Amino acid sequence: MFIVFHQLPLPLMFVVVLLISLTICWLIIGAVRTAARFAGYDPTEMLPIRDSIIGACTTIFALIIAFSAAGIWNDALNARNTVQREADALENVAVLTAGLPADVQSTIRNDIRAYASSVITIDWPEMAKGGTIDNPVFDQSEKILIGMIELLSSKQASLAQLATFTPLLNQLLEVRHARLARLAAADAGISWAQWIAMFIISTVALTAIAICNTHSRRMQVTATHLYVLVASAAYFVILAHDRPFIGTVSVKPLAFQSLIKP
Repeated sequence: MFIVFHQLPLPLMFVVVLLISLTICWLIIGAVRTAARFAGYDPTEMLPIRDSIIGACTTIFALIIAFSAAGIWNDALNARNTVQREADALENVAVLTAGLPADVQSTIRNDIRAYASSVITIDWPEMAKGGTIDNPVFDQSEKILIGMIELLSSKQASLAQLATFTPLLNQLLEVRHARLARLAAADAGISWAQWIAMFIISTVALTAIAICNTHSRRMQVTATHLYVLVASAAYFVILAHDRPFIGTVSVKPLAFQSLIKP
């Protein structure tokens, strides 16, 4: 949804969010002062709206920000754990191949390096662009992984007696499970409903602040701009961490880099 924003450097992201918020702020200030004038109110007269509306809106906004933040922290933690699980399972596969015949061992280890390389060079850039789990781009690493599983399955009759065969096959299946979880985590983030709710609540609170301070232009500008600064900081934090594999603070494929070494 906000892929362009997610990919911005953090300082620029904050500046963009702040500028958008200030633009909305001045549109609201202009609309409120124009509406008050057309309604016949004295510019120095306080409009009949209670300050409690501001408190209610800001409290609800804080709650939905906290709810959304808790979700994205969990998504980020789950993404990191999933990546580590996938890399750990691949390392276990490399270790367990020690008991296999030389030709099978060589094939599996070459496939491990090919898989890790594909994950780093193909999967990660696509996830960083917001690619979904059904994107054909991800099929290349999937084919390598399936090829390893099929190779071991085809040799089950001759390798089943080895103590490492079953654990090896289980670790390959664990790689596949973790891989699917990683691709699913790449789609995680704030939903349309949450973004719309946050925007509506923050805009209503900002409008209430503008209305309550219409009698004093200086106070109106000061109060609304303070609120815009706080709201912009909240939106900035959410945007910066919203997608686990997109942006400056995204999960990096560091766990796979040691696996591509021969």
